[in-house]
Parts: sequence; C-alpha cells; structure tokens
Amino acid sequence: MAVISACSTKGGVGKTTTVMCLADMFARQGGTVAIIDADPNGHVSAWRTRAPEDCRVDVVGGVTERDLLDRIAEAATRYQLVLVDLEGAASQAVTYAIAESDLVLIPTKVSGMDLQEVFRTYEVVRRAEKMLKRVIPARALFTQMSPLMSRVAAHARAEIQAAGVPVLRQEIIQRAAYQSIHFTGLTPAAPGGDLKAAREIAAVLSELLGVLAEGAAQAA
Repeated sequence: MAVISACSTKGGVGKTTTVMCLADMFARQGGTVAIIDADPNGHVSAWRTRAPEDCRVDVVGGVTERDLLDRIAEAATRYQLVLVDLEGAASQAVTYAIAESDLVLIPTKVSGMDLQEVFRTYEVVRRAEKMLKRVIPARALFTQMSPLMSRVAAHARAEIQAAGVPVLRQEIIQRAAYQSIHFTGLTPAAPGGDLKAAREIAAVLSELLGVLAEGAAQAA
C-alpha cells in the first residue's frame, strides 16, 4: 500500500506516459496497481480503453480536486501500489496528492526551463513536509532523452543534485515506443513491446520501489 504521485508544474515532460508504463510494468510483475487519473485531460483513462485485454492496471477516472483525497485513500487500501497522475500545473490538487504520497516522482527534460520547474515542484514537496511534519521522499527523473544529450544531461544532473534534489540513476530515452502508447495502448512491458524501453521502465520502477522500501524500513 504505497502511493506515488507524479507531478510537475510544467506539462509536456512525459509524466503521464511514464505513469502508464510504470503501472503496467508493476502489474505484469505480479503486483496490484491503480492509477488515479487526476489530470483533467484524462489521458490515462483514454489509454486504458485502448490497452490490451491482458492489462491488469485499474484506472480511477473522473477525479476532481474535491474528491481526490478520498479516492487516493480508498485505492491505498485495495492496491499494493497507487500511482497518481496530476495535472501539469501548480494547484491545490497537487498539494493534496503530495501530502498523501509516500514518494513524489518529478519527471523533467533537460532544458533550463524544465529544470526550474523541478525546483518549484520540489519546493511544494518541502512545504508539504513542514506542514505534515514528516519526510516525503522525492526523485527527479530525466525523460525524453536523446543519446546525443549525455553531456548536457550530466550538467543538468549536477545542477539538480547541487540544489539538494535527488535524481534517479535511470533515464528515459526518447523512443517511438513511448509515443505510440497513446494510439495503440501497448506499453513496453506488453508482449511484443520495445525491449530497450521495457528495461528502462523496469529500472526506474526498481529504483522507486527501493526508495519506498527504504522509507518503510526507517518508519518501522
């Protein structure tokens, strides 16, 4: 029963695609998982209608700011993992979800503008920690990476870490497999999926589960 909220104060960073891939990977590894679709665009709900019959990800759609906390709390009692896909903006709903989270995932590209949004999102997490008087782990994740951007990514990683924001080791490379998900419903973990993309998602999931396990051990 762990809750991971994926959020960024900027859209277009691969947040929703990453959430869908992580959820499907976790389900195909034998876990029970639900996605709270709290983004008004409803892309997760649309994906679920296209997903293959063997997809075991449940999606809770039509979630509003008013009932977000109740939906998260209810899902947390039924599933091993709950992923919350939030709108790409700073809002009260984002703050609510962060407050209910065991971990916050902050996807980002490597442009200067995107990195500024990482810092802003991380500050929202820090404010929630002060309000709740408990630690809320957060991790940045580089997405939509090009193999040609390794040097730029290294500088971006150093800048984020220097600001005190932890960054996942695994990066998500820009691949057609991720772009096609919204049309075909097939994630990398599905049969016939892109093996390189599947390995990336599995590595990200492993890191996130490791952070959750560490947090649970410290709380015990």
